[in-house]
Amino acid sequence: MPDRRPPPLPSQRQNDPASAAPALHQEFADPRLPSLFDHWQAIRGTRIAPLGRDLELAAIPRLLPIIDLIEVLRAPLRFRHRLFGSELVARNGRDVTGLEIDAALHGDAATEIRATLATIVEQVRPYRRLARQDWANRPWLSVEAIELPLVDETGAVVQILRGVTYGIVQPPLEQRLSFEPLLPPERPVRA
Repeated sequence: MPDRRPPPLPSQRQNDPASAAPALHQEFADPRLPSLFDHWQAIRGTRIAPLGRDLELAAIPRLLPIIDLIEVLRAPLRFRHRLFGSELVARNGRDVTGLEIDAALHGDAATEIRATLATIVEQVRPYRRLARQDWANRPWLSVEAIELPLVDETGAVVQILRGVTYGIVQPPLEQRLSFEPLLPPERPVRA
């Protein structure tokens, strides 16, 4: 059986934001993911990220089934699923809208998921996630996602717009998680 893994992101693209969008269309297994990135770029304009209030889900109806809109909560930092698309509900067998990302929901992967989402909050830039779904006892199933920050007027990330798709990858992914930025940082990243 041919290897159906999406290719890794080329590191040279991280230095050339102008080439990001065209390259994405070739790298993702599902064309809806780069379409979501294109929409995010369009509403972002010249800002570091779009304002949360600029997101109008009615403008992207064909993408709604794969949307996982995550609300960023603070003091302490945590994350809650605000909207969980119908395709995601069907694939996961439950609707997690309104639930926080924690061990009860995501098992052993919760710490890793929260840490990667915290990276988006800290760096205010989009990421691509490619992972085996080990936490759901489905290591043969891969998750491919694009994770896009939405900010308030102060530049603080208030939501993370995720497009999530699933696929069976043969052979299974060697690395459990690949989490790579799609754009270079626009402001200094704190260590």
